[in-house]
Amino acid sequence: MRQRDDAISILHTVAATLNQVPDVRDAMTRILPRLTRALGLHTAWMFLFDDGGTEVAEVAYTGLPPALHAQRARPLKEGTCHCQDSFRNGELTRAVNIVRCSRLQRSTGDRGGLVFHASVPLLAKNRRLGILNVASPGRELFSSDVLRVLSAVGQQVAVAVERSGLYRLASRRAELLTELEQAAARLHRLHTAGSVAREVVDTAVQAFGCPAATLFMRVDRSFVPMAHAGRGTPPAAVTAGVPPLGPVMPGEAFHPGGSGPAILTIIPGSDPPEAILAAVAAVPDPFTERLLASYGAHIGLSLTNAALLARQSELGAVLERERLARELHDAISQRLFSSTLDLAALSEEIPASAPLHALVDSAMTHTRAALQEMRALVYELSAPKDGPLGPLLRALAPHSGVRVLVESDPPLPEASRMALLRIAQEAVQNALRHAPGAPVTLSLHPDGEGLVLSVEDDGPGFPLERVQAGLGLAHMRERAQACGAELTVDTGPGRGCRVRVRLPHPLADGSAS
Repeated sequence: MRQRDDAISILHTVAATLNQVPDVRDAMTRILPRLTRALGLHTAWMFLFDDGGTEVAEVAYTGLPPALHAQRARPLKEGTCHCQDSFRNGELTRAVNIVRCSRLQRSTGDRGGLVFHASVPLLAKNRRLGILNVASPGRELFSSDVLRVLSAVGQQVAVAVERSGLYRLASRRAELLTELEQAAARLHRLHTAGSVAREVVDTAVQAFGCPAATLFMRVDRSFVPMAHAGRGTPPAAVTAGVPPLGPVMPGEAFHPGGSGPAILTIIPGSDPPEAILAAVAAVPDPFTERLLASYGAHIGLSLTNAALLARQSELGAVLERERLARELHDAISQRLFSSTLDLAALSEEIPASAPLHALVDSAMTHTRAALQEMRALVYELSAPKDGPLGPLLRALAPHSGVRVLVESDPPLPEASRMALLRIAQEAVQNALRHAPGAPVTLSLHPDGEGLVLSVEDDGPGFPLERVQAGLGLAHMRERAQACGAELTVDTGPGRGCRVRVRLPHPLADGSAS
């Protein structure tokens, strides 16, 4: 009867402690000393395993002898042992005496008289949660009654571990939902696609606990990384090492930046989608997928909002360009045209042999060149944005006098089409300015799987360093880089000038040109 009362008292002590402290890790630091005192023992240690039941996640202990307590219980935390191997293999199903303990045998120094210990599996619904070990100096084995009490204690602890896991999971989910609300509020304050992309991956890593995340944006028929973040990686805009995302196959694993596998979240808003979030989940489960899907809806709204704001800004810029074009056409162009007529009339009144005649002809040549440049500038400011690139380039000829050759005119994304048009306009203006009267050829032709735009003139050319320092070239390079193209300039004294832009994989859809 005494043993039964002692067992009930021990179980009551354990249960009361577990109920007082919801986190089992904190509870263990209280239970182990009370458990050893109630059993008349001195030493106990416990291994808590990860969710898979294969790797030790945490170790708790009390009353360790110096040999096991050395270096913050390092002998308990390194390697494996017989009881752990039996636990992993499913052989340890009840409290048993471990007569030969490999950890005790490997340890050096004062073992406190410990020779063996009892191991108690912590099992809940066939889930392997951990192992409770108790020991006492001497060689007397634990009796069957004590082992039964230990088994009952193990069941209580296992239930507490399970309950603690559920409590932590519920708390973490509540935190994630709060993070989702705050993340959505931050997203809706952003106005550009780039800032949205950086915020998305930073939030996935810092707020949602994902080891890595990449936001992919659709370019033509594939998805390219726009922003990437990961634990221990550089800032979010760095996407080096992240491969493009091909056709999205549901269920297939993807590893952004060498990590993974990731949960692929389609960002709603268009069909086909414009963006995909690839996030490596710390704990991949249905809740995480739903969380990322909810976040994806906010991402889609923010990207749509950014696109609308960009379109609004672009429309404002178009209206301003058209106003400037009207002013230039109605004022400066008309005056230059009148000046050419006056100079032509003056040239006819002056004898051809007079020195002044040559000056008037030179002034008329420069005025006509300025008028030609002004007309090209007016066209650039008022050029239409819709339609294929070829007609837009051909429309330059009447205003600039260049020869336009279009061998290929495939459908292009709007950003690529406008970038090539603006580069062509800038290059043509440069040719008219630096090589007045020289033939200028603008061509658009295929090059392998790419598309090449080139502007060539037969003018005097100039040192390449003059080109490198100019703002015009810097602007052309920025436009080329923005659409993934490569720009090169070939010039030199007496060699004319050639501006070449190569755009790889230009097709916007699967149609042939």
